Amino acid sequence: MIKRLQEQHDGILPVLALFLATFFWGSSFLTISATLEYTNPLTLMMMRFSIGAIFVGLMLGRGITRIPTSTWRAGAICGIVIYAAYSTNAIGLMTIESSMSGFLTALYVPLTPLLLWVVYGRTPSIGAFAGAMLAFVGLIFLANPFTLTFANNTGEWVTILSAFISAGEIIIVGKYAPGTQARQLAFTQLVSVAVIATIGVGLASLTDLPLKETTLNTTVLTGAVWLAVIVAFVQVLLSWAQRYVPAGRAAVIFAMESVFAAILGWFAGENLGLTGLIGGILIVSGILLGELRLTKKK
Repeated sequence: MIKRLQEQHDGILPVLALFLATFFWGSSFLTISATLEYTNPLTLMMMRFSIGAIFVGLMLGRGITRIPTSTWRAGAICGIVIYAAYSTNAIGLMTIESSMSGFLTALYVPLTPLLLWVVYGRTPSIGAFAGAMLAFVGLIFLANPFTLTFANNTGEWVTILSAFISAGEIIIVGKYAPGTQARQLAFTQLVSVAVIATIGVGLASLTDLPLKETTLNTTVLTGAVWLAVIVAFVQVLLSWAQRYVPAGRAAVIFAMESVFAAILGWFAGENLGLTGLIGGILIVSGILLGELRLTKKK
């Protein structure tokens, strides 16, 4: 009996951790959009992940010196993909609304099981595929992507690229998380992204890349700190939760990111409407379909 309760406990907590991570993800769209009014994506990435690394470093304390080389290697690999995903998403947000960015980014929901199939030969079950597709249909209702024109709007295409990279990120983190300690992996990821972003800013300056000059005002400073808190907390949650939740199943749960982004966008004045409500219900239904399938399988 005790063992059974422990298994249920361990099964519920990782899922709740992923839901909490998606809430913080969803809340970040508006903050990123507002902060980019006074800075550029590369500088924001450098500030965000550097401060985030400090937060997690304080959590580790002297444990930083005991991080294995294998974890640093895993963190560096994950960091490269995370940097690519976050930077392309931030670049896209410079020209499209947060709700549309939430939809396009969430294309990783159906892409993740497909990539698992192509790369690792893991054929998704009917239940997993149905849950992912139902959640994706919900995303269509939620964001109303029929307004997409793809005409002279690189922001939409860059955000779609971000979705592909995000699917790869989920798979890669899911690969390394089981063999590492959560806070250590999160710290090495944040440090790796911060280093890459700093190099990116330096190269941009040397090559005279036309980046928006950063204005250090209250919006930028508070936005960078808040986004750092989010990314630090989220990376720790993901590094732990993805030790127990398979990548394909995690991707469906991550669809809630768009629901949270749309709800918060609605509070900020963006239109949600009846189709948005239907989309949210479909996304939740898709997640429940996957959860019921897994419960039945046991």
